[in-house]
Amino acid sequence: MNKIFSLMILCAAVLMVSSCRDKDNPAIPDLKRTVLPQFVKDTSVDVLIQDPATFRGRFNVGLYFANDNKPQKMDIVVVMNGDKSKIKTLKANVSSFPATIDVTADQLAQLFGKTAADIQTGDAFDIGADVTLTDGTFIPIFRTDGTEPYGGDAQNFPGSSLSIQYKKVCPLDINDLLGTFTVDDPDFWEASYPVTIALEGTNVLKITGWVQDPTAVIRFNVNLKTQEITVPKQVYLPTLPGTPYHKPAAEGTGTVDACATTMSVRLTNTVDEGSFGAATVELHK
Repeated sequence: MNKIFSLMILCAAVLMVSSCRDKDNPAIPDLKRTVLPQFVKDTSVDVLIQDPATFRGRFNVGLYFANDNKPQKMDIVVVMNGDKSKIKTLKANVSSFPATIDVTADQLAQLFGKTAADIQTGDAFDIGADVTLTDGTFIPIFRTDGTEPYGGDAQNFPGSSLSIQYKKVCPLDINDLLGTFTVDDPDFWEASYPVTIALEGTNVLKITGWVQDPTAVIRFNVNLKTQEITVPKQVYLPTLPGTPYHKPAAEGTGTVDACATTMSVRLTNTVDEGSFGAATVELHK
């Protein structure tokens, strides 16, 4: 009897589902197949505006799904300092993909009635694409209503980049990062202490005195264009001072703040016996 009763319920459920039609639920929106723009900076040229007078940027705009539907066109548009009420067109009617576009600081500034000399530290230009589909549907990238043009998931696709940004930063002189610095490490080493930084080659910082040991050396690789730091995994001592742990090592990434002459790195700290996890370390004069 229970089996028969269960079967009756299942049949009723199937009938209910099969009787549902789109017109019975007008709240369901029509879905439209679209395209997903993909922006990639060319890292062989400038990726930050360090000197507006000499800045030369280049980027590629294409389709995330390169072999899928193509749009009628894209208009490459810019907003300054996040103000989406003032959208300017950098290049209109791009219809061949991928396309390579060069840009100068003066071009970006002129869109907003300024010159390159007017660009101040902290000013940022966000670049994206207004898409027109082959049926004429218009999809703007920068919206003032807070909605996302392609939904939140699109920005989480692996390698997806719907827009890029060129930001004015202080110029980086690698020599400003040399000499005596203070390391603030509240989470892993739980101390602040001095280190000495010297230059190896053109962009490698040799830091002596790590974890308050005069023989401990760690090296930061600094990308002078992006002002980013890479710390390849390296063992800096045979044993971690004051512990029984062997071959302490660190690896991670970070950034340089050239205006403040500081560095911030997120390091994963390990020993042969295990891992201490990741911790943020600040270096300043």
